[in-house]
Amino acid sequence: MVRLVLILAVIAAIAWATKPDEEKAEATLREQLILAVGRADVGDSGSAGRDLALAVCKMRPSDCYELVRPEIDTVYTDYALFSRFDIEGLGKEATCYGAFTRFFCPGGLKDI
Repeated sequence: MVRLVLILAVIAAIAWATKPDEEKAEATLREQLILAVGRADVGDSGSAGRDLALAVCKMRPSDCYELVRPEIDTVYTDYALFSRFDIEGLGKEATCYGAFTRFFCPGGLKDI
């Protein structure tokens, strides 16, 4: 029983020490947005304006992030052993949990 408690304490200490911070959450959001732009096909949106914006974003993904970031609302919550990052904007939402240096988003992005 003492070993189990010791193992759980070590796991909790590692989780606390490797919990991603808000800066890591922003970096993950940026990375995922750039990946989504790369996967999207120009012409599939049904809107000429969106297709034009997507084409521009494909040419300069890092500038695209700076352009759309103000349209995305985020809430970072720091818990003792993990963090939570809520994302909403551009007709999508997601809830991600950060632990052991990474963020996991069960269910991914959902339409709202």
